[in-house]
Amino acid sequence: MKKIWLTIGGFWLISVIYFLVYVSTATFQAAVNENGFLSLVHGVMNLILLGTTFALVAGGLYRLFHRR
Repeated sequence: MKKIWLTIGGFWLISVIYFLVYVSTATFQAAVNENGFLSLVHGVMNLILLGTTFALVAGGLYRLFHRR
């Protein structure tokens, strides 16, 4: 079970790094706006960020309220 949370955390970290690079690089932002494939990658990274954040928060709340 810990491997699942480690994987989710890894995907979350990759997506956070992606968006930090995206926000800090104007050239990368222009490339994403111009290229359809990069726009698709950007959308997928957005879904990964939202999904993994939800999973980590929900898992944390579950562990907080369901102590063994």
